[in-house]
Formats: sequence, C-alpha cells, structure tokens
Amino acid sequence: MIVSAKLLLWCLLASGLWLLASSLLIEFLGKRFGFYRGIPKEVAEDSGPAWFLLHYIIEFIFLVVLPTLGYSFFYVVLPFYTIKAGMAAALFAFTLGAAPVMIGLSVRVKLPMPYLLYLLLGYLVKLTGSLVIIAYLYTM
Repeated sequence: MIVSAKLLLWCLLASGLWLLASSLLIEFLGKRFGFYRGIPKEVAEDSGPAWFLLHYIIEFIFLVVLPTLGYSFFYVVLPFYTIKAGMAAALFAFTLGAAPVMIGLSVRVKLPMPYLLYLLLGYLVKLTGSLVIIAYLYTM
C-alpha cells in the first residue's frame, strides 16, 4: 500500500485553507451575533490573534491532519469513492465525537444554549467541509 505524498499534501493544503476561511467566518459571525454573551468573564478567554492561532492549530490537527491520514490509509481498503462518503464520514465522526461532549458539557456547566449550538454547528461545518474536500481530491 503506497500513500501518495503529493495527494496528501494537496489534501492538507486545501482542507487547511477551508478550515482557515470557515474559522474566520464563524468567529466573525459569533462576535457579530453575540453568541459569546452570557459567558462569565472569569471563564471566558480573550479571543485575540494568539488564541485564534492556537485554536486553529488544534483544529488543523484534529479536523484536517488526522482525517487526511486516516482517509489515505483506508481509501485503499474501504470504498470511499464519493463526496457523499466524505459527508457521511463527517456526520459519523461528529455524532461520535463532538455531539456527546457538547451535550455532556451543557448538562454540567451553565453555558448559554445559543453558544453551544453555535459551537456544534461550527464544528459540523468545519469537519464536513474538510472531509468533503479530502474525498473530492481522492476522487480526482
């Protein structure tokens, strides 16, 4: 089994750009519509450039690098040949990964529900976009 380094790099670059663009847009919309209201000041971190960069690196690892590596290895074994398969994989990963954590967090910590829904929708958009791009590049 040979993994194409060129295809792997294209997937990392394209998905990384998607993640950057969607993160900037989601962060802008979160501030614009006030989804951060209601979070106590002593709990909230200041969202400056250093916070955004750290958050982007963490999301890049979990939403781009790991899915790209996993897709490149399982592509040979499993029939992930369409963009729909990428969307299904994203929904599966989201359902098993982010959703239970956020639901558990909403029960244990008093955070505003619009903020939690905003986070869930943001992760779903980022993950789905990344996996659709990866699946699309592998179908070419």
